[in-house]
Amino acid sequence: MKNYSHRLCEQLLFLSVALVLLTEINGKLPKGPLKTMSLSVPEDTSVPLMIYLFIPSNSAVKTFNITDGAQDTLRIEDGVLYLNKTLDREIQAVHEVKIEGFNEKQEVVEGPAIVTINVQDINDNQPTFVETEYKGVVWQKSRPGRPFMKVEAMDLDDPDTPNGQIQYSIKQQLPYTGIMFFEINEETGAISTTQEGYESLDPLQENQYDVIVEARDAAKLPLSTSIVVAIAVKENLWKSPGKIDVTENSTGPFPQTITKVQWNKPGAIYDLKQKDKRLYPDFPFVIDASGDINVTKPLDREEISEYVLLAFALDENRDKLEDPLEIVVSVKDINDNSPLCQDHVTFLEVQENEKRGSVIGTVIVKDFDEDGTKNSNLQYKIIDQEPKIPEPDMFQIDEYSGNIKRFNGNLEKKNAPNYFIRVQATDQLGAAGGLSTVCTVNISVIDINDKIPIFEKMEYGSITLLETTPLNKIVMEIQATDDDEPLTGSSEILYTIVDGDENGTFKIRTEERTNRGFVELSRRLDFETQPVYRLNISATNPEPLVTGVYYNTSSFTLLFVNVTDDDEPPCFMEPQYRIWVFENVSKGDLLLKVDAVDPEGGNISYQLTHDPRKWFKINAKTGEIFVNDVLDAEEERMYTMVVTAMETDDPRKKSTVDVFVHLQDVNDNRPKLAEDSSSFFICMPGDEEKEVIIHAVDEDVEIGSPFKFALGSVAGKPLTIRPINDTHATVTLKFGKHAAESQYQIPVMISDSGTPPLQGKDFMAVKVCKCTDSKVCFIPMDDDSSYSKVGLAVGILLGTAAVIALILLVVFLKTKPKKQDKPDPYRMELTDKEAEPLTTA
Repeated sequence: MKNYSHRLCEQLLFLSVALVLLTEINGKLPKGPLKTMSLSVPEDTSVPLMIYLFIPSNSAVKTFNITDGAQDTLRIEDGVLYLNKTLDREIQAVHEVKIEGFNEKQEVVEGPAIVTINVQDINDNQPTFVETEYKGVVWQKSRPGRPFMKVEAMDLDDPDTPNGQIQYSIKQQLPYTGIMFFEINEETGAISTTQEGYESLDPLQENQYDVIVEARDAAKLPLSTSIVVAIAVKENLWKSPGKIDVTENSTGPFPQTITKVQWNKPGAIYDLKQKDKRLYPDFPFVIDASGDINVTKPLDREEISEYVLLAFALDENRDKLEDPLEIVVSVKDINDNSPLCQDHVTFLEVQENEKRGSVIGTVIVKDFDEDGTKNSNLQYKIIDQEPKIPEPDMFQIDEYSGNIKRFNGNLEKKNAPNYFIRVQATDQLGAAGGLSTVCTVNISVIDINDKIPIFEKMEYGSITLLETTPLNKIVMEIQATDDDEPLTGSSEILYTIVDGDENGTFKIRTEERTNRGFVELSRRLDFETQPVYRLNISATNPEPLVTGVYYNTSSFTLLFVNVTDDDEPPCFMEPQYRIWVFENVSKGDLLLKVDAVDPEGGNISYQLTHDPRKWFKINAKTGEIFVNDVLDAEEERMYTMVVTAMETDDPRKKSTVDVFVHLQDVNDNRPKLAEDSSSFFICMPGDEEKEVIIHAVDEDVEIGSPFKFALGSVAGKPLTIRPINDTHATVTLKFGKHAAESQYQIPVMISDSGTPPLQGKDFMAVKVCKCTDSKVCFIPMDDDSSYSKVGLAVGILLGTAAVIALILLVVFLKTKPKKQDKPDPYRMELTDKEAEPLTTA
């Protein structure tokens, strides 16, 4: 039922809308000529209501009349179209009338025109639910957001407007515990569980809920209605049966049902898959239409001990009704595997003096039945021993670990070097019916180190060696014996010089098979340093002696070595000599001193046997080397000499040593222009500006660049210079217009990077000349024979070049500073006078 006050408010609201729609801005009634048109009128509007004023287009029109249509609803008086009765959009949404204009004779003189009245909807209908009651069932653990039921409401208002658009919401849940278990789709009315409902709904705690659902339209002043939805909670039948045990090697019959799954409602389609296809190349399980899961063949735990299955419940479209169930099938073990010896024969060792009760090793047996069960737990026992001397039970085995221990009797390798025992291992801890196997163990008796090495001689006397005896030469053979087992650590002999050879001049090598020792020379003998050796030599084993046995004097021997003198050549104190000096050292300066000694104490003289540039000299008595000439690092960066030391009485006794002199550069060369930067030309008339690139060089490689450039002046000629990088600069030439060929010498000052810097002055020649079409200077030729003129020109050029070269050589030799006089390399005499242009005649 409609609320009266609510309806009155809506009527007033829509009346206002109608007045706005039907009235012009100036408040007058809408008007115009008769024509086909559409007008809108809100439903439920109070009547009578003026809608439109028709203005005659023809002066003969006296009246307008409705000639067809809803004349009971609409009328025309004095050209005004009136609404006679209230309209209801839900009854009729559109009204049409035909209007014509008549003259005094009631003849149609204008029209007809069709006028359509569209009834505008107002929110005058509240939503109503399609059903009078709603009941639903939700299963425990229903997936959140998946609808389990739906409610539906209708609204007679215009569905294309908010008045007829319905929104659903849950207003209340009973009982309410502070958490909403249900939610509704506001557009469709579908009801599902929330995440909390998925986790908490339990029919054992609450099996019935009442949910108040409201249906509300979307108008600004909405109308609504509510209904109570009864929801029953039922136990979820779709749940995993848990872990299923299946005994291996079952005899069937197959297929054999092992468990069952069930969807909450009839009609579900069941499917079964393996969780990881890579683990089970063969999948021995199926599921039938009733949800029974069957195994299709015998299982073997030793192949696969556990399967993980996924059971699916699907609808008729084979879409999942719920998440799949994970089912674990555990294959239960039976005792179907006999124990196996890890090794065909287990080899162990035991020393003769091994204490009784000591563990000497373990026999390893495996059983592939399930670990931690009787089927794989073993019991061990010794069932035979060979030989049975001196006792039949020389060894004992731990019943459950397989550890073999020394037990009885005394071991003697010479009487029984090996024992063979047979060990029986039985599963199910040795119970009757258990499976068993027999393993063989070979136990070797090891001789203990209870004998010491004994030298065949307590002293080997003395030997005489020249001090020139070569290295690694065998100088003596010695021998000790050991009665322990041959070729073992107990009988192997190590010879050591324990006294008398502090510098390690001798070494002793042992032959493995015979234990014979070979005394060899490992360092050169020197009569002058040590003429006599008293070598105290010991013989020991790498294996420790048993308790109570000790090395004594029988394991030691003496060897005396006498060294005889030999006339040896002098020996330098250093294997080579190396020195760093600056190239500007003065003649006569001491470079270094070499030292050599004669082992026999004789006198020594020195000689420079390799000095290719004769830059040095040596004092023959003292070995002092002096500077003998001007050094030049630009010529030799590292200079090598050879010094020979010889005995004064016998020059044939001599030795040599290399002397390396590293020359360090000093700033003794002035920078200058490179050859490609000394001359340039400009084509006549020479009034254009030209840029040329100059390049500086310095024979002092380490102290040369970066260079600084400066230009001298040429009268009336503007010149500029700009550096490009560390070695190059750009010179801008602008000499002005020339009527005749001219040549200029431009002074260029260049400073290097030394501390302080050294400056050089050079000249760049610039010629203003007539040029050919190729923009090169033109050289005129006479009309005589071309061959003779070419020859003449070549001869003149070669002669001129030779004269210039000779002059430059003389100037260079005169002006080059003499290093032995040690001039100041940083002093420079400059004569900066302006260069005069050289004009041709």
